[in-house]
Amino acid sequence: MKKEYTLFIVDDDPMQLEMLKDHLSKFHNFEVKVFPTGEECLEHLNEKPNIIILDFNLNGVNKNAMNGIEVLKIIKKDAPDVEVIMLSGQEKIEVAVNTMKYGAFDYVVKNESSFHRAENALFNIIRRFKLVKEAKLFKMLAVMFAIAFVALVILIAILYFTGHITNNVGWM
Repeated sequence: MKKEYTLFIVDDDPMQLEMLKDHLSKFHNFEVKVFPTGEECLEHLNEKPNIIILDFNLNGVNKNAMNGIEVLKIIKKDAPDVEVIMLSGQEKIEVAVNTMKYGAFDYVVKNESSFHRAENALFNIIRRFKLVKEAKLFKMLAVMFAIAFVALVILIAILYFTGHITNNVGWM
């Protein structure tokens, strides 16, 4: 059975990566893929993930690796519809504001409630996806209704001007 959403998790801490993957894999509508570096994640963007959970400090192991903000900028440039949840051990408000400025959907601080907060952010994103889909459907229905209404008005006008519809009642 094909999963409804593809989720990438990017973290250079293998323990954090596996724990988060295990926690989020219990949801049956997610196909979860993990990456230890931002560069590896970017190489797989063509797989069209819906959501990426991205660690802020991806250069903790390899000092030459891109950090989370750099990866976020590239993701938003190359795949603007992908939603990103930034995960970080930093509690600085300016870091959170920076990530949101560059397009992150949410900023989650790594602590004892981070898995629960990441899970909530995921479901908020899914709700948003569903609302956008419904809005497109309602817009399409409104356009179809408008076209049908205009066609009906044109049909009535044609019937009136060709004499098939008159102002006289039929029995007089």
